[in-house]
Amino acid sequence: MPSSTLSRPLLHRLLGRSLSAEELEQAVFRTKGEVSEVTEETFRFEITSDRLDLLSESGLAFALAGVIGSAEGSDYHPGGAPEPREHPLEVSVDSSVAPLRKEIRMAIVHAPNGKPLDADHLHELIRYQEALHATLGANRARGSLGLYPLAHLAPPFQYAMEGLDGIRFTPLPDEGSTTTEVSGIEFFDRHPMAAAYSPLGRRRGMALTLRDSAGHILSLPPILNAARYGELAVGDSAILIESTGTADVTCRQLVGYMLLPFVARGWRVNPVPVRRRSRVDTGSTVVGVRTLTMTPRQLAEVIGSRLETTEVTHALRRCRFHVTEARGGWTVTVPPWRPDLIGPVDLAEEVVVARGLASLEPVGTPPQTAGHRTPATRYFRKFLEVMVGMGYQEAHTPLLLPPTLSEHFTAAGTALTIANPASQDFSVIRTALTPGLVEALARNASGSYPQRLFEIAEVVVKDPAADTGTRTETHLALVDAGEGSGFARAAAVGEHLARVIGITPVREPADAPGTISGRVAEMRFAGERVAILGEVHPRVLTELGIAEPVSWLELNLSLLWKLKGQD
Repeated sequence: MPSSTLSRPLLHRLLGRSLSAEELEQAVFRTKGEVSEVTEETFRFEITSDRLDLLSESGLAFALAGVIGSAEGSDYHPGGAPEPREHPLEVSVDSSVAPLRKEIRMAIVHAPNGKPLDADHLHELIRYQEALHATLGANRARGSLGLYPLAHLAPPFQYAMEGLDGIRFTPLPDEGSTTTEVSGIEFFDRHPMAAAYSPLGRRRGMALTLRDSAGHILSLPPILNAARYGELAVGDSAILIESTGTADVTCRQLVGYMLLPFVARGWRVNPVPVRRRSRVDTGSTVVGVRTLTMTPRQLAEVIGSRLETTEVTHALRRCRFHVTEARGGWTVTVPPWRPDLIGPVDLAEEVVVARGLASLEPVGTPPQTAGHRTPATRYFRKFLEVMVGMGYQEAHTPLLLPPTLSEHFTAAGTALTIANPASQDFSVIRTALTPGLVEALARNASGSYPQRLFEIAEVVVKDPAADTGTRTETHLALVDAGEGSGFARAAAVGEHLARVIGITPVREPADAPGTISGRVAEMRFAGERVAILGEVHPRVLTELGIAEPVSWLELNLSLLWKLKGQD
């Protein structure tokens, strides 16, 4: 989850009131965030990845004002065309940028009268810019941001790729250091920012540049801004926001997020057109608002109950939206710093959050008894130990079978098929374990023999008396593949299992699909068929690619438990 360390005094100043550590924690929780490491000067908090607008003091204060009830709604309305100038305020995109970083978006923000950029706001912008680089920008690989003092610039602007030998600019200095003008070759050879981000802004002997009409290089996107032309200072009252990236949606979202620390302080916004050859995009989609609608029915489907219209309107206004009650629902104006809102479901979530989420302490109920296996489970596990002791290896086969395999071993009319299966390979519910074990032998046909597998698991059989038309049983099945395997071996294993549990079943001839006629028998106890055993037909073995004879036995453990296990 994205996290940030913010200034607590600055947040309080923007909110117009102080919050205790507990109040801060509760208020941030109402934005789906979590506070930790609270001191007098700072606090650290984590937020969900869809709320990057909260990673600055201004953005968080804007949201918390609605949470604590000191503000509601929003009066955000971007301006129209930029103020008249001698030269157009737009950016032209040269086709040379396409192979590396083809998209660029811009906006202009103007300070309210008498309230230009101050030191706290400047430091906040720098922190927030880097937070967006690290999250949505994927460490500048997907997108990056640049901030420029408009008073020092001469529009229009040009975004292009240029040869390194034609680039000369003064890099933005580090704190406490000075810098001088360098060539493009010197910058990329020596500067630490070039070493970190050079692959994103340089291709062979060329680099991305952003210039104004006077020829000043404003920055080498996305690596570093130039001193003076790309360097904000306290007192600036008009700022150009720029984003370059690999996708237009990323650039638009980065600019949209960056608008909030200005809008929350009363700055007004204007778009900057983007020119590509003869086509001009006004940029209105970057700074403009969207509208979403939600009906009472859509809200009720999400939250499970109906709310009064006025209550919903109030909740959405506390989320800092402009809301209009319309016939049959609500229309919400969505600002550019909330790209996470896409449809009515998202608005319903905002209503739930605004009405209040509570962090509840878990209350555990002390157990009355210690956990243990049920008597039936303990009975079934007796057979597991016996089978392993006889040298059989436990297998785990799927509950769903392909129809071709099921047809080999299932009597007509007894198969349980799925009406709309995701795959035909898994379209029949097993009524016995033997088919799955035989398929396991087929998958291991290239291995050495003998191969002896068993499984204790659930099957589903038809039961007209049940509400669902089926019931679940626990079976034990085994297969024995190899030289000498046959009916006699399966019968011997069946008799041994009967002796282990203390019963004397009667063996009678039987028939079963996929087996050799005359080499199939059922074991009956107390008048019920508790097991069936035999040899797999050579035709089935040939189709499955199994070269050795296979004997099998399937035991109904659920029926045995009912008849004998509870004694």
